[in-house]
Amino acid sequence: MVAFRFKNVCLESYAITVPPQVVTSAEIEDKLADVYQKLGLPFGTLERLTGISERRLWDLSERPSGLGTEVVRNAIEKSGIAQDDVRALFSCSVTRDFFEPATGCLIHRNLEMHEDSIALDISNACLGFMDGIYMLGQLIEAGQVKAGVVVSAEHTRCILDNAFKNILEGQDLPREKLLKLLPTFTIGSGAVAYVLCHESISKTKHKILGGATRSGTQHCDLCVGNTDYHLVDGPALGPVMETESSKLIAAAAILGARTWQDASAALEWTKDDVDHVFCHQVGRQVNEAFYNTLGLDYTKEFTIYQNRGNLVSAALPTAFAVGLEEKDIKKGDKIMLTGFGSGLNSLFLGVQW
Repeated sequence: MVAFRFKNVCLESYAITVPPQVVTSAEIEDKLADVYQKLGLPFGTLERLTGISERRLWDLSERPSGLGTEVVRNAIEKSGIAQDDVRALFSCSVTRDFFEPATGCLIHRNLEMHEDSIALDISNACLGFMDGIYMLGQLIEAGQVKAGVVVSAEHTRCILDNAFKNILEGQDLPREKLLKLLPTFTIGSGAVAYVLCHESISKTKHKILGGATRSGTQHCDLCVGNTDYHLVDGPALGPVMETESSKLIAAAAILGARTWQDASAALEWTKDDVDHVFCHQVGRQVNEAFYNTLGLDYTKEFTIYQNRGNLVSAALPTAFAVGLEEKDIKKGDKIMLTGFGSGLNSLFLGVQW
């Protein structure tokens, strides 16, 4: 367990980009109709189990660096902080342009950001963006930078396309194998960026107060991607993601309960102090039973997975950004961000608006 407190870290602005193409769960199951029939799976299983009716995708011609450049530019403009004063850029998406160089370097180059700064990738499955907030917060708290940006531009089409290929071209695909591949179709695409800064230059005073993180790596085999999800002139070479969803969700709830206890102690919050909860958006599986194990109030949760799907590392920060626009969040409200990622890792952050 690592628990921490920040005194000077503020969330100054945020921006999201929504892909244009809508792909429904019904459309996905239409493509898999023969396989469903062969294995005796009823049509509608995907949406019934996950609650996801649609997700959005970009064209393969797009690149994570280009999508990330756009959303970072928008977030910096909204912050009112001069770009030359933004001295750290962390790109945290699972999908990226190349194995190397870092996608963060490409975004930094595209925006012609200051040489006297840090630009890199942080990779930790769906938890990457939350880890980026934590790392940037530490730099700000230490006085090494006054402002920085965290970005995830998830471009997941190649993962979905290859899942179709593996299922439709698979010879005598066993039911167990299919059920491990089906969670891949919960995934969607999206881009999000946050600008964080030192309280001394913040206009909003929306404070990131601290939190806690834990690593339950005994569960590292419950969701596995077999290759790096980079894009070159086309899809990555054969990416396949296999997930044991029920085991993963159960393990996440138990690990999350411990992480909440740590974060609660670090922040000196009880569950009744928390006004809003934003969890990693995987689907209906994160339900009231999950929250009962976790120890937080399910009725305070805000979700967007129903029409966005699981946006991988962009899922939780996008849900928070949408919630800030759609919910009645007041000055002084206490907000808990509960992040999870395959590994299994968890990181919870407390925000006071």
